[in-house]
Amino acid sequence: MRIEDLSAKSVCIIGFGREGQAMAEALEKHAPRCRITVADKNQEPFGFSQGESRIKNQEYEFQLGENYLDKLERFDVLIKSPGIPPHSQLKAQSTKLTSPTQIFFDTIKDSGATVIGITGSKGKSTTSSLIHAILKKAGKESYLIGNIGMPAIGFIDKAKPNTFFVHEMSSYQLMDLNCSPQIAVITAFFPEHLDYHGSLDNYFLAKKNITLFQNEDCSVFFNTKSEECQKIAAHGKGKKIPFSDDDSPVTIEETKLLGRHNLSNIAGAYKVAMSIGIPEKTAIEAISEFEGLPHRLQFIGEKDGCAWIDDSISTTPESAIAALEALGNRVRIIILGGQDRGYDFSLLAERISKSKIETVILLPDSGRTIRQSIEKAGIKVNCVEVETMEEAVSTAKKMSQSSKLIAHSFPIVLLSPASPSYGHFKNFEERGDQFKNTALSVITHELAE
Repeated sequence: MRIEDLSAKSVCIIGFGREGQAMAEALEKHAPRCRITVADKNQEPFGFSQGESRIKNQEYEFQLGENYLDKLERFDVLIKSPGIPPHSQLKAQSTKLTSPTQIFFDTIKDSGATVIGITGSKGKSTTSSLIHAILKKAGKESYLIGNIGMPAIGFIDKAKPNTFFVHEMSSYQLMDLNCSPQIAVITAFFPEHLDYHGSLDNYFLAKKNITLFQNEDCSVFFNTKSEECQKIAAHGKGKKIPFSDDDSPVTIEETKLLGRHNLSNIAGAYKVAMSIGIPEKTAIEAISEFEGLPHRLQFIGEKDGCAWIDDSISTTPESAIAALEALGNRVRIIILGGQDRGYDFSLLAERISKSKIETVILLPDSGRTIRQSIEKAGIKVNCVEVETMEEAVSTAKKMSQSSKLIAHSFPIVLLSPASPSYGHFKNFEERGDQFKNTALSVITHELAE
């Protein structure tokens, strides 16, 4: 459904976060005669109360609170934001249901623009940003959109021949799609968001949509060291192009990134660049200059010979394991814990047992479950449960100043929570920012003793 097709229709935007608000702005501009209702579980979504039904020049109706999904049959079209989970009331209106991502794809379909869609349980943000950096270095018109923070629907005006949309795509955005990007990239696959999707099979089915609707003129780049990535790639008709860390054109020491796992992200971005005719020299220069992204093994600073590193993007046990693999035995203190989604932390406990970690600082709520996994494995490590990020950083500061730790060469205090941030923080960015700001207080001697 193209956005112009919504003019004069009765439209309900379900979920009024960043995507929902961008959708409303796009409708105001491209379908000005449509009638908009906002449905959101929050009584005051992002500051708009039911009495403040005028946003810009458009009057909205509001359907807020616990019953926000009632009476959906009265609308012509339902536009579900990605964060709204599957629900029986939505399934009952499936013929009317679409998403901002679907409307974006339908609207730009004949524009001549190219969409490079990137998904993966880890690595998708770095790979997306690398591809965008390479395209910009080559002088191409490129827009970095999607799950990385810029809703795609706000960029439909930019669609034209020789334009590239580098679209980071979450399973939430892929779940309801009936189309696929011309170029797909699959970086990794392991269990995640199962509380949203209901099962691992449903999560896989959502990811599969990135290739399912490709034709012979399309292509899919996939991590050949992941069996699940290979399976997702196999579902479409696009050309299959494998990649792995062995395909990186540079060593990790020749970049500004931390961790050998980034070689796989580099390889995927590099192979995409080669496929669309970017000069090899240009691609390698862009990769070498790439600074990395916030909250992804980001170096915060150093105090008394101890490095502080923010890996707040770590929302699963697997991502925390990857961080430990990347940083090696320099990690002596790790901060873990967050929203408890019932993850199995046994492999993370096993990885900690093989590390030089001396202290594990545990945040609620999953911190207690992580501690149980560590104790069950019989690992001799100092576990400290705390309630807040400030308490975690204060504890890490005291531990980092111990004579035992100082004796080691350049030890690391690592935030890599292995759990989502929700329930305690708005998102992983807010969690990482709080860690960064509090850690910087340590580094500048401002944190209260």
